[in-house]
Formats: sequence, C-alpha cells, structure tokens
Amino acid sequence: LHSLILINSKMFMKTFIHYLFILISVLTIASCENDLPFNVKDNPPKLVMNALINADSLTNIVFLNLTGKERVTHIQNATLEVRVNGVLTEQLRPLPIESEYCTFASLFHLNCFRKVSYMFRLKDVWYWSLHQTIQYHAWAEVTVPRRPAEIEKIDTLTIPFTESSFTTEFLRHKITFRDLPDENNYYRIIMDTRVIQMLRNEDNELYTKTWHNYNFVYREDIVLTDGQPSTENDENNGMFDIAKNVYGVFDDSRFKNSPYTMTVYVPRYIFQSYDGPYPSAKVDIIVHLLSITESEYYYLKALNLIDSDAFDDTINDPIKYPSNVHGGTGIVGISTEVSKVIHIMDNREASFL
Repeated sequence: LHSLILINSKMFMKTFIHYLFILISVLTIASCENDLPFNVKDNPPKLVMNALINADSLTNIVFLNLTGKERVTHIQNATLEVRVNGVLTEQLRPLPIESEYCTFASLFHLNCFRKVSYMFRLKDVWYWSLHQTIQYHAWAEVTVPRRPAEIEKIDTLTIPFTESSFTTEFLRHKITFRDLPDENNYYRIIMDTRVIQMLRNEDNELYTKTWHNYNFVYREDIVLTDGQPSTENDENNGMFDIAKNVYGVFDDSRFKNSPYTMTVYVPRYIFQSYDGPYPSAKVDIIVHLLSITESEYYYLKALNLIDSDAFDDTINDPIKYPSNVHGGTGIVGISTEVSKVIHIMDNREASFL
C-alpha cells in the first residue's frame, strides 16, 4: 500500500509539472501575440446583388449596393442588364428612393431595380449583369427550376395543440405532393393565412382591410426538421437549441421520386380576436409550394441558423453565406410554385345584413 501511494504521488507530481509547463507556454504565447493591421485599401468595396425572383410574379425587385467599412453605400450610375438565353431583354435603371418598392431599401442605403415586363419560362437561363461606370462589374446566371408537381390533397383538422406550455386550438394540415422525378430538388413551403376584414369608416362607409400571417409549426414533420422531429416535451427538456426552419426549406433526400405527406400546424388565434372570430372577415389559408434553386436553398438555410437562438456570434464561427454572384457577392435565385387555397370561413356579408 505504501509503495502504491508513493507511485501515485510521483505520478501526480509529474502530471502537475506537465500541466504547469503547458499553462506557462500558453501564457507566454498569448503575451507575445501581435495585432495584425487591417488595411482598408486591401479590402476595396464590392458590389452586392440580391434578388429572390418569383417566376410567376410580374413585379420582382433586385437590391444592389456597395460594401463599406461601416455601412453599405449607394451605387452611382449603375445599369442592370437582363439577358434570357443569351438575348438582351432589358436594361434597367435604379428606381427612385421614394418609390413604394424602395421604401425598405432606402432604410439600408440600397438601390433597387424593378423587373416587370417578362414572364419567366421553365428552364430559361437568366443572366443579370450589373455595371457601375467602369470600375465595377458583377453578374449572376440562374436557370429557372421546374415547377413542383401539383399538391394532390390537403387534409385539415382542428385539434388542441400545446406550444410553449400553452394549449389552444390549431389547424393541422396534412399536405400531400409528389417529388419531381430524376433530379435533385429543393423546395420551400409557405403557409399564408390571409384575413380580409370588412369594416366601416367614420362616415359609415364599408371598406376592406387585408393582412397576412405566415406563422406555422412544423416540429413533428421529419422533412422540415431535417430528420429531428420533436414534441412539446422534447422542446421543454432540451438542453441545446437547434436551428429553426424559419423559411420552411427542405430537399427531396428523404422522399426522392416519391409522394410525401407533410404535417404542419397553423394557430387559429392569428385570425381570432380575444372575444372569438372576427365578426366580419374572410379567412383563407394559402399553401405555397415552391421549387427553388440550390443556391437559394443553402442561402435560406444559412439565414435559418443566423435567425435562430442556436447561433451565438460570440462562440460560433462566422457563417459563410453562399453566393452565386461573380465579380461581387450576393444571391440571385428564381423560384416556381404551385398553391392551393383552404377556405376557413367567410362571414363578411352576414354581419352587415
């Protein structure tokens, strides 16, 4: 026993000296660390081009700006060329800052261009080329993805649902669609609750007010959770946050060339007042199923992470956003879609009889 204690004591001393040496070495290295100078001239401004184009919309906005040391800056004398399958279709100039389309852009010193005059076709190859005098030139090329297969059916049921330890009524939607065959596909689902209210103004005249809400819960769906479905108990007992699929993106790796039934929940309270349903409203839930490009898919996945509680910029490595813009940075994506409308209620006329 004495020999064993003696051996352990020697081992302890060796271990202690070893770690003490490591600690001194680390402190010595840290004390000798030099700050690397940052030279702004070595990091000149870059063109930034961002656009998520909906092929079915006649109004699409392209946001443009230059990177800066402290904030992004406006682009002067810029021209945006649009080519389809190699043929020049438009040369666009920035919209006025006071334009309704540029209200958001003006807050962040962005230029915006409006693309309105050309209907996109499947498999068209689109080429955006941005020129700012002679100094800058950036371009992006994107192919219009195939339109998703039609949504085959949607089963809707009102059920009690617990979220954040609070139970209330939700609408459960089981959405069945089929994957596009023989290729890798990237999708996005948008649950749009549209409420059209009928109101009276001070002169007792009728008018309508429309608003949208895009909240939905997907925690039980294996595809939208990237193979990690959960329940209310899992959420309450979880030690670590995971990135939330805020933008509803997914690929077809779990149902390739097959049909799939997706399960999502929409809270009823988003179209109910505290005293019950709005007395004069029409409520529809519009299910948008989008086919998106691979670049847009990974871009929105990065946004999911940055917008989640799971990301902490003090301990996590910086997120690298995918970019398909050459000569600059940014993302240009095109989506096609199919949609289906679920009519929930319409009591506008009855309330005014």
